[in-house]
This record gives sequence, structure tokens and C-alpha cells, in this order.
Amino acid sequence: MNQASDPSENESPTAEKAAELQAQQQAILRKIGRARIRLLVCCWTLPVYIIGIWILLDNGRGIDTFMFVYMALSAGFALDMSLRRCPQCRQQFFVKSILLNLITRQCVHCAVAIPAGNRGNAPLDQDQQN
Repeated sequence: MNQASDPSENESPTAEKAAELQAQQQAILRKIGRARIRLLVCCWTLPVYIIGIWILLDNGRGIDTFMFVYMALSAGFALDMSLRRCPQCRQQFFVKSILLNLITRQCVHCAVAIPAGNRGNAPLDQDQQN
């Protein structure tokens, strides 16, 4: 059979490119999800931070370093989260106007969602395990 007329060979590079693009988008979405979780953890530890400040003040110790580290971490995580771009629409994933939407799991512009439950090197689809 002539190689130029074989449809399976012509579609193979296109299918490979699509699969590669899909894998890249999933990797970007996982990074976006991790950025969101980092900032959420920083917010969840705010009560611990407040208790730590209270204890340090009661003992008469300085809180400058403790405050600087926590504020730098939270500002860094917020900046990282706000600068993440959607792999589909290339807009800021969590920022529609000036406010950062910490709650959403999908792009505020095109609604592409962060995959749920993908941690570490787990397969994207359960069908891939079989």
C-alpha cells in the first residue's frame, strides 16, 4: 500500500500532537491547582500565626522576623496564584477584574476546570490504569 494514501499514518502525528497538547494543559492545570492550595494553606494557618504572635508578645519577645516570614510567604503565594495563566484562553486563571478569586476551581474567563484528585504522578484518567 502506498504510504501517502495510508490514513492511519497521516492521522498519527495529529493525534500525537493533540495528546501532547492535552498533557501539557493538564500539567499546567495541576500547577495552577498547586498554587491555589498553597495560598489556601497559608490562609488556613492564619489562626496558628495569630496564636504564635500572641505567645511571642506575652513572653516579651520580638515578632518582627515571624511577621516578615509569614507576610512574605503569603504575598509570594498570592502573587504566584494571581500570575497563573489559563492554558486555553491565556487570561489570568483566578483574576477577572482586580480581585483574586480564591474559591474557584475553574478559569474565571473560559471555565476550564482544574482536575480534581490528581496528586503526584497519578494517572489523569482511571481508564489508563486498566
